Amino acid sequence: MLKLKAILHVVKYRIRSIIDTTFEPKSEIGASRVNVAASNYTTGIINGIIGGNFLTGLMLLLCADDMVMGTITMIGFIGNTLQILSPVILERFGSRKKILIIGKGISYLLNIVVISSLSLADINYQFRLNLIIIVILLGSVNNAIISPGLSVWHIKSIPDNNRVQYFSFFSITNGILQYVIVLGFSGLVDTFKENGNEIKGLLLLRIFALLLATLDIYFLTKIKEYPNKRNRTSISLKQILINPFKQKKYLITVFIVCLWSFPANIPGPYFTIYMLKSLEVKYSYLNLINMLNIPLLILFTPLWSRRIRKTTWFKALYFSMGLYLLHYLGLTMVAKETLYYIYPLSMIFAFICAPGINIVFANAPYINLPESDQTNYVGFYAAMSNLAAFAGAFVGKKFIELTEGKFIRILNIEIQNKQYILIFTAILMALSAYLIKRLQRIK
Repeated sequence: MLKLKAILHVVKYRIRSIIDTTFEPKSEIGASRVNVAASNYTTGIINGIIGGNFLTGLMLLLCADDMVMGTITMIGFIGNTLQILSPVILERFGSRKKILIIGKGISYLLNIVVISSLSLADINYQFRLNLIIIVILLGSVNNAIISPGLSVWHIKSIPDNNRVQYFSFFSITNGILQYVIVLGFSGLVDTFKENGNEIKGLLLLRIFALLLATLDIYFLTKIKEYPNKRNRTSISLKQILINPFKQKKYLITVFIVCLWSFPANIPGPYFTIYMLKSLEVKYSYLNLINMLNIPLLILFTPLWSRRIRKTTWFKALYFSMGLYLLHYLGLTMVAKETLYYIYPLSMIFAFICAPGINIVFANAPYINLPESDQTNYVGFYAAMSNLAAFAGAFVGKKFIELTEGKFIRILNIEIQNKQYILIFTAILMALSAYLIKRLQRIK
């Protein structure tokens, strides 16, 4: 008993030590960093319960087909490409905090309140789907305007020498929070589904998301805004498009990110549709498997962080991508008879590789970032990343459209297009990893 108490005391001391060194809460910048993390935790949970599997399930209940789901994925990226216009608006203001907070509030209003209201509206189903698509597009455009400003605002509370440790700690704890809460709500939605009230369960999640949204706004008000370096002359759209091409190192960063965004977004929502519709998998099962990410995050994030410190951000990226693509090949073989062993094994392998990708992308917008006009460059980065993601989503939608009803047989298992699109994705990701390996050597 005494030995157990001693172990718990050591663990408690170790956790407190990690928190203190990561956040330094007693300092001004550290207190601000705590609120940055709190806001990001809250945003992640909200996205988890109004997006992902739950959004796909809601849209299927509203009679959305594969093409509608593909369109929804694409318009999100179309809206986000407009981040390139963000500096034209935000660079006019020395202080942006109030504008960004209002913008975040508008985002929550559209994505939570309006979409939930439309889901309950007694109108023609096709007209309702069209309205939801418009609302998602408006939400994406709003996010495009504020996202670069939020990134630049928040990163100033996370100094460069603290970022690997901060993003590693955040990745682990954010994963734990999201998966625990999402799993709990999955059981709730499954209960409603069994009683024939799935849509009520999904809308109940959105009520909780609205409560969290108010909490996020509160955290944002507590984050300190540090001065932004700006050019004396006003920024034009022409400058936004041309200036990044004068920054060779940052341009390489942007291109490398695009090489991930393109193949990673080809699968779109189609495999989730296959799982929910064709295999009739419960939300609880999908999110229970996702829960396995927690111990693997805890175990492998420090290992990937160590690898990043010993090599470089992008060396770790192409290595982890090269491994990650193997999980797509595993998912290809998921069917009713293999659901309970190939699917978990493929996802476990993905969870092992994912920290190497996630830690890099948490800091990617700031790798080789010039000192001045950072909103400009971050906006360009986000726009190009989303343009590449849109291209991937478009290719994925076309692939599904052209292969509809066409089955192939591998190892005596018949697979449909929502499965073998993952083979196509894996091939392109292998090519991307090779190109990143070559690009990161350029000085």
